[in-house]
Order: sequence, then structure tokens, then C-alpha cells
Amino acid sequence: MDIKAFFEEYTNNEKVTFRSVIDEGNELLLEILKFNKKGVFEEYQDVFLFIQLWLYCKFGINQKLWSLSKDSTNKFIKRKAVWKQIYKYVGLKEDISNYCGNYNKIEKVIKQLSIFGISKQKAQKAYEKVVSEPQ
Repeated sequence: MDIKAFFEEYTNNEKVTFRSVIDEGNELLLEILKFNKKGVFEEYQDVFLFIQLWLYCKFGINQKLWSLSKDSTNKFIKRKAVWKQIYKYVGLKEDISNYCGNYNKIEKVIKQLSIFGISKQKAQKAYEKVVSEPQ
């Protein structure tokens, strides 16, 4: 898969800015400071995925996904199925968005669902039922 196809299928199609790359770099730094080898590996791959997304959004560079970020891209792909369950739970169409952010962070669930007019309380309930209490 190339980065353009990934961008179109697994993001909300908003331009990825260099700020996003910096945010991922900050998350990597935090994992380094915690001496969390698993977290460092995960965030390292996220940094490279976001660099490639940024290069695509900023300069139109469309290449095959880098193998350096293989696990990160797979993580986004797997997240999409859970987001579909979240959307369905609150009464939205499952394919309403391609957003694949970290649904384990309740604030991201609330923010994403608010885009579609879903209340904070309903978003929290969806988080509890779909994410906290997996079937």
C-alpha cells in the first residue's frame, strides 16, 4: 500500500502537519524517559509513519509505506474496526469516518464523536461499552 491510499483509508483526511510529527516525537521521548522498551518501539514507528504522512500532505510525496512503520500502520488498520463499533453504538453509520485515532484515550473518543453531534455523556457510554468492556 502506498501512503496516499493509507491516508485516504485510515485518516480523517485532514492534512498532517509537522506539529503532528513533533507530538509523536514527544510521545517517543516520554517512553524513553520511562525506560519502556515496548513503548519506545511503538512510538518510534509512529514517528516514521507521521513523517511519511507529513511528507505526503506537505509535498505530495507518495511512496510505498515504509517498513520502519509496519506495526504502526497495522495498528491504525486494526483500530478502524473498533471505531466502526463505536459509531454504530451511538447510532451513526459505521463508515461515517476513516478516523483511526487511539480509542483507548476517552478524550479522543469524545472529541471525535462531538464532530457528529454526539454528546459527551453518550460518547463516554460508547467508550465504556465498546472499549472498556470488550465483547
